[in-house]
Amino acid sequence: MTNEQEKKNSRHPVLYIFSVLLLIVIAVTFVGAPVVSDAVRGSSGSISFGKYGKEDIEFSQNGYFAQQRELLGQQIKPDGSSSNWKWDMYRVWRGAFERTVVHVGILSEVESNKTYISAEQLNKLIIEHGPYQNNGEFDVEAYQNTPSYKREEFRRDFKENLLKEYYLSDYLYGQKTADAEKEYTYGLMKNQRSFNLVFFPLDRIPDADLTAYAQQNPKNFKRIGLSKITLASESDAKKVLKMVQADPESFAETAKAQSTDVFADNGGVMGTTYSYELKSEFSDADLDKILALAQGAVSDIIKSGNDYVIYRCTAAATDPDLTSADTIRAIKNYVNRYERGFVEDKAVTVADTFIKNAQADGIYAAASNAGVSVYTTEPFCINYGAINYFSQVRVQQGELDLSSAMYSKDFFIQAFSIKDEEYSKPIILNSGVVVLKLAEESTRDDIDEAVKLYGAQIDGQLAETDIINYFLTSDKLKDNFHQTFSKYFKFD
Repeated sequence: MTNEQEKKNSRHPVLYIFSVLLLIVIAVTFVGAPVVSDAVRGSSGSISFGKYGKEDIEFSQNGYFAQQRELLGQQIKPDGSSSNWKWDMYRVWRGAFERTVVHVGILSEVESNKTYISAEQLNKLIIEHGPYQNNGEFDVEAYQNTPSYKREEFRRDFKENLLKEYYLSDYLYGQKTADAEKEYTYGLMKNQRSFNLVFFPLDRIPDADLTAYAQQNPKNFKRIGLSKITLASESDAKKVLKMVQADPESFAETAKAQSTDVFADNGGVMGTTYSYELKSEFSDADLDKILALAQGAVSDIIKSGNDYVIYRCTAAATDPDLTSADTIRAIKNYVNRYERGFVEDKAVTVADTFIKNAQADGIYAAASNAGVSVYTTEPFCINYGAINYFSQVRVQQGELDLSSAMYSKDFFIQAFSIKDEEYSKPIILNSGVVVLKLAEESTRDDIDEAVKLYGAQIDGQLAETDIINYFLTSDKLKDNFHQTFSKYFKFD
């Protein structure tokens, strides 16, 4: 081993892994306080957002996912002033999910490689750098006063961080990049383009399309009034069911006395709800049973997650009123949460129409007719992965957030393949669809100087971007993030 390698491997493990993972960040601008379904509010277990290999990518109290969600959430205070707070909150959770995928993926790799850390090595690390320090010395009393489960958590975290350091150190410093490859990469970064850009938000769906969707899926938008009693065991639920079936008018008092959910203090009253808002609670067959209840009727016991629930109908289910603004708003909420493909297709259709009109009448006339703005981007290069030292994708005017474009291969392929007077195909980003028209080509003359000054950092971030992409595009990843997020979070 060379002196340089020894120096790199002797870094403070925790500080090193922290500095590396700081670069593995999904851009975040705001955290809104979520309106979360009962399943999240009342859950003491975990929620799975997918799998990497055999390992769940799960959110649980004090788990890695929760820690990353908290870290990303602290970047900007949740003051609620952002006009895109729903999308911003989605990005916070998505960023935490992707960090967790990388975390689980690395640990999976080191496990398959049978990387070993001795107990003595781990003990030494915790003694020297653990949370039990007092004036630079290991504090035995602090260690003894720490609950055993907390000590195990610290030990697990230190072990995982050390394993990840070994993996990243091997990857970042154990491989060499050919000079020709570097020159090619840096050459791409010298060539810049700016564009006229038009943005079509995903949540701007015409009412006629929403009404048509609801007409094809009326069951999702029935309205029903309900109260509920939630119990932890089936035996308790059977006892309570006999009581409220014998005396339905006792339902409210029984809910106050025995129910464990957030509606208990109000006698179990949930109010009037759309049927789609119950989709996360139980199966379609159970939902049909609930919707069939007459006013005043009490349901059988319904299994919901780990709980047992009894419902009482306070207002019989009614068909959706498609002339109501409230109903249209509910349909819009539903498709944005559960039918992203539908929403994306509608936005792409609008963008396709815009392109045809722009080719005939010009970009500004077509944009005016479509009710959207024409932005001009700052010059940027092919910078997939948002390398710090190179130009980012930004507009010159307004506050349009294009940070997700930095992680879209399709965006850069379209941007750097179209020619003068051509329009790109509609490009789907996380919050909308964009169309590009080439405005100007230019060359950055300071790239060589930047490479001289920051070459090692640039190479490191390129390598780290490769690591992220390796895990996020792996066949081992089963990504259920959007479906799970939509299931548990409600935006009213």
